Amino acid sequence: MDQLSVLIVEDNPGDVLLIREYLSDRQDARYDITEVDTLEAAIDLITNREFDVILLDLTLPDSMGLDTVRTVMTISPDTAVIVLTGLQDENTALQAVRYGAQDYLEKQFLAPAMLYKSIIYAIERKRAMQEKEDLLNDLTKALEKIETLEGILPVCVSCRKILDENQEWHSLEEYILHRSDAEVVQLVCPACMRELEQNENPDRTRPPAVSP
Repeated sequence: MDQLSVLIVEDNPGDVLLIREYLSDRQDARYDITEVDTLEAAIDLITNREFDVILLDLTLPDSMGLDTVRTVMTISPDTAVIVLTGLQDENTALQAVRYGAQDYLEKQFLAPAMLYKSIIYAIERKRAMQEKEDLLNDLTKALEKIETLEGILPVCVSCRKILDENQEWHSLEEYILHRSDAEVVQLVCPACMRELEQNENPDRTRPPAVSP
């Protein structure tokens, strides 16, 4: 597995040490770990660096609760966020997941296997969500372009040539080639093929002569 970059945002040195020990417990995983103890320091880092996952304590010296999660996710929307919570913060942690965090872990029940699985699943879920969002954005843009073209694209009603922005007429193939890297494949649809065959062999379409 590739090395994963992990940002620990936690002001309790004991919890940071425990998380580091749990991460090092996995021999099949490698981590590049960075730690900070305030939201301000975290913001400075995530503004200039990319992380695979952020382990975020809900109670920091300069921020608490959902405001902490909102701030981090606003600044780094593409990063998987796992909330670290104490027992008294469980309801807030659930709200953080509904808001967009990938998972939450209760510190008192933290274990190496649990932490590892949470990190891997959080990264994969975030990646899948981002891919889905990208596809939806691409589809939306494509539909918008189609609607625009259907609304304003000038086409000759006789020869079907297209008038471009320079007031020049082009065949459909020329128009496409000038505006994309796509190759135009020359094909004949079944209906046109039948018409061509009929034109080439007109006798085949005539009814048989009737003997007097």
